[in-house]
Amino acid sequence: MPGGGICAHQGDNAAFPANTVPAFKSAGDKGAAMVEMDVKRCATGELVIMHDSTVDRTTNGTGEIAKLTFEQIRALDAGVKKNPKFAGIKVPTFDEAIDCLPKDGIWINVHCSDNVADEVAKRIKTQGRLHQAFIATSLNAIERARKAVPEILSCNMNRTGNRNVAWTPEQSTLYATQTVDHRCNFLQLITPCSAGDVKLLHDAGAKISYFGCNEPEKLQKLLDLGVDFILTDRLDVIQAKYQELKNNKRGRDID
Repeated sequence: MPGGGICAHQGDNAAFPANTVPAFKSAGDKGAAMVEMDVKRCATGELVIMHDSTVDRTTNGTGEIAKLTFEQIRALDAGVKKNPKFAGIKVPTFDEAIDCLPKDGIWINVHCSDNVADEVAKRIKTQGRLHQAFIATSLNAIERARKAVPEILSCNMNRTGNRNVAWTPEQSTLYATQTVDHRCNFLQLITPCSAGDVKLLHDAGAKISYFGCNEPEKLQKLLDLGVDFILTDRLDVIQAKYQELKNNKRGRDID
């Protein structure tokens, strides 16, 4: 599995409707190191791919996912709001999203709410993806999922600071420490942490993801910090810059 690289946030969502099969397939085809997706449960129990709690923003329908049946969700168009040329694309199930991705060489970052984490873990095991797919959720949900699937990989989403405010050093270190103490395999930063936090995480074998980077000029700073996986909504642009920086480093190392 990749030791680092670029993560396609909700798939290749610059080129295709976010959180759909075409977006996930494109990310895999383009060699993304990781793909991120979001899972919710609908009224009839099926696991569907959707970021929001409602279908309003990304489909031609309205309503809360938890109150809509799978049949109602399946009848919606998940492509037309992105571009009329994508009309007819459906909201995928979790199984469909997993099935369209390679079975090796790419991480599958599954963001799931507390109430579906254990079920998602079971589906990951059934699908034979325990080596590459991990649940990103709260620490409480991770503990419950481990009771169902002890070997499930996890990302600690119990962030200790606010998204739009710079974190204090204490908040950053607490997030890193909790991740290590709870034996999580990943955490997902939204603000840079200290070099000491990076060392703590890497020494424990935890990988650092960062959300997000859509500006190529910011990439080098994140790599210098020690971030392993960088989530982006601009896969082509950021992946090209990442490869350029890797090639430049390789050239300096040879010199």
